[in-house]
Amino acid sequence: MSSPSPADAVLVRPEAVTALAGELTALAAELYDDADRSRGAAGFLSAALDTDDGRTAGAAAIGWSDLEDVLADRTAALARTLTAAVRAYLDHDARIAGGVRPDRFEMPR
Repeated sequence: MSSPSPADAVLVRPEAVTALAGELTALAAELYDDADRSRGAAGFLSAALDTDDGRTAGAAAIGWSDLEDVLADRTAALARTLTAAVRAYLDHDARIAGGVRPDRFEMPR
């Protein structure tokens, strides 16, 4: 049995992760809006076709809007998770930096 290899270094660029979280938040908002439009279209489809096909098309539009709501919820949750991870990373980094005394790194005279 071989020993495990060392873990690869992970480079975290907080500004890039924060930007990604912002894009995901905007995407979630678009998905919520689209889900609302799909729900509205469901009623129009049912009324316009006024047959079993209309009810089927309306049900499909409702199903699609439900799917978009789930996708929007998950996208928004991922954005919040990334934002919280960056905050925790920066807080931890600040605690580490706060624990380093600048006088320990002064050159002796």
